[in-house]
Amino acid sequence: MSTAAHPVLAADPGLDSAKRRQILDGARRIFLAQGFEGASMNDIAKAAAVSKGTLYVYFENKERLFAAIVAEERHAHVTEIFAIDHGDPDIEGVLTRVGTQLAEFLANPRILSTMRVVMGISERMPDLGQEFYENGPCFSRGRLAAYLDARVAAGQLDIPDTMLAASQFLELSHSPVIKPMFFGSNVRPTPERIRTVVASALHMFMAAYGRKS
Repeated sequence: MSTAAHPVLAADPGLDSAKRRQILDGARRIFLAQGFEGASMNDIAKAAAVSKGTLYVYFENKERLFAAIVAEERHAHVTEIFAIDHGDPDIEGVLTRVGTQLAEFLANPRILSTMRVVMGISERMPDLGQEFYENGPCFSRGRLAAYLDARVAAGQLDIPDTMLAASQFLELSHSPVIKPMFFGSNVRPTPERIRTVVASALHMFMAAYGRKS
């Protein structure tokens, strides 16, 4: 945003932040009600009670606006899921919590719908798709890998590539329950099913990487 073109906003960061919040709240209501494809920038401007010109000052297009909402959703949930104490020696407890909470989060129909939209946006806008990937799956994998690094250093695990191991556990713990929904199944996994899948993922993980006596 050019400070010369918008001196009032540039001089008052609080106003800038409040207006952006107003736009994001209005856009979220429209996306939830009409879906990504059905939403228009006109509808979003009306819901946010701003002019269309003001809307474009903050977001160049609908895709960037949607990306900002997804980023907020991710920060509110995924950051909490992967808030891992690297000093916690209870590997099975940590992995069970992370795997279960991630599977429950991804099994939310609204989150799955968002993921489908992200895939479509990524095809049209690869740079935005890369941003989604780096701040979503890469972020989660990196957080878990850092914990695994600490447990390797403590002598509890034997892992030559912790980033790969983190990816393997995360895929094993949610893919069997999420993929059917992603491709059209309307059957949401039960808590019992999620626990079973995560327990199996943990068993395979520890069999591969647990320190042998």
